[in-house]
Amino acid sequence: MARAKSRRRRKPRQEGYEQSVPLVLRGRAMPRPRVQPRGSMGAMLLIVVLLVGAGALWLTFDPRFYVLQVEVEGAHGVSPEEVFAASGLERLHILWVNEEEAAARVAEQIPSVTSASVACRLPADCVIRVEESPMLATWQVGESLFWVDQAGGVVPATEPLVGGWQVTGPLPVEEGGRVDEEVIEALVELERLGVPPQPVMYREGRGLVLTDEEGWRVIVGEGSGMAERMAVYAQVKEYLLTNGIHPRFVDVRFPRAPYYSVTNEW
Repeated sequence: MARAKSRRRRKPRQEGYEQSVPLVLRGRAMPRPRVQPRGSMGAMLLIVVLLVGAGALWLTFDPRFYVLQVEVEGAHGVSPEEVFAASGLERLHILWVNEEEAAARVAEQIPSVTSASVACRLPADCVIRVEESPMLATWQVGESLFWVDQAGGVVPATEPLVGGWQVTGPLPVEEGGRVDEEVIEALVELERLGVPPQPVMYREGRGLVLTDEEGWRVIVGEGSGMAERMAVYAQVKEYLLTNGIHPRFVDVRFPRAPYYSVTNEW
């Protein structure tokens, strides 16, 4: 009997496969940083440098940034041109302007200016404001006229000052270009005493010389003490009129020793 060979069926082999599942991140995906090429960075830097250089050249050489004219405020006895010249701003680049130094130069170089200020803005607009001392007298030296203020400042003039003293004679100028302080003090004191501004002479060594309504000269000198001198002169004048004396001059520079002369010129 044939042996029946029994065949054993092999069960199919179960192989395990791991399922590959893609991993999904919920939320926003993280972007990758972009790497800037080195070449474009260098180009951008070069452009910036060129722009800055071009701006610097434009700022340096453009004539609009140079002070070619200014506006002057408050000037009456002095011309705007003189103020501009004294400031030292002419043709100066706006970036080199020092406002305080310019104002100081104006006050130092122009005797009639008591204070000054300078204000500038781009591109090159500057305003100079000045304050001048009140005018006191017109001083005539030969054919030339000058206005003199209460601080002793002197400015050339083309016509007499209305309502001021009219002084003739050499101009007693001190170092710095100002009129002798004692002469200014004498004129101010006389006006304060009620002596109206009038024609008056100035003589070196004698000072101010008034002309009395009687026709003779009155030498009052200079400096302070005009009140005492004028009081003494009033007494001397009374004596002269009482005694019918008509002198050529009366000198009251030294109140304790006044004198007059009917013969001498001085």
